Amino acid sequence: MTFTDFVSQRVASGRKLLVPYLCAGYPTPDHTVPLLHALAEAGADFIELGIPFSDPLADGPVLQAASLVALKAGATLDKALEAAATFRAERAAAGHPEVPVALMGYTNPFLAMGAEALGRKAQAAGIAALLVPDLLPEIWDHLAAPGMPPLVPFAAPNTPEARLEELGRIGGPFLYAVAVLGVTGARETLSASVPAFLARTKAKTGLPVLAGFGISRPEQVPDLAPACDGLIIGSALAKALDGAADPVQAAKDFLIPFRVAMDKKP
Repeated sequence: MTFTDFVSQRVASGRKLLVPYLCAGYPTPDHTVPLLHALAEAGADFIELGIPFSDPLADGPVLQAASLVALKAGATLDKALEAAATFRAERAAAGHPEVPVALMGYTNPFLAMGAEALGRKAQAAGIAALLVPDLLPEIWDHLAAPGMPPLVPFAAPNTPEARLEELGRIGGPFLYAVAVLGVTGARETLSASVPAFLARTKAKTGLPVLAGFGISRPEQVPDLAPACDGLIIGSALAKALDGAADPVQAAKDFLIPFRVAMDKKP
């Protein structure tokens, strides 16, 4: 089954997708694989594995700090791919259902590796998709290579309707709807206009729509989930891991309430 089919089938079943973002190598490189397992066990439908980068232009202070910690500890794109491959193999060996891993990162590390090497290594690691916020769909061919997973388009609240329709034609496994005008970071509240933006994005693109940026509390789920197909949570998870005595348990404790809220019938 392709990742596009995986997302489409879950959406068609009425399930709201829960997608945590984990910075590879944070809080330490040894935690990456155990944290992937913990997030899967806590109800993640798939996981975004972030590639640490020195200039993460879409990230706010929390994820910038996590990226810096990971880089100082020796995190690399290659090591992230190895962690994803290990996670996938261990779940298969244990007889657990696959929980796909998508890579979220910036153009420079991917281009530095080279498209052909990235496609080959991503395919070997079973990477489901690639999210590159600073690479416009019009130049996705910079990463065209055999084995390259599908790329995911982004839209923001100020994206014009004509552009949304164009993104729908370009396509992808889903559309990443940026819920705020700004960088990543947990917000106590989101604009009252966000649900309307999500519904408009879904209608104009015809793609499954997952909302990210700013989502921090399970209490936000009832307002957001009905208007889209899933939620992506990153900075709030990183904050939960920061300084935790047991990051693996902290990840589970953080994510489970979101799964409960998203599974609750209206």
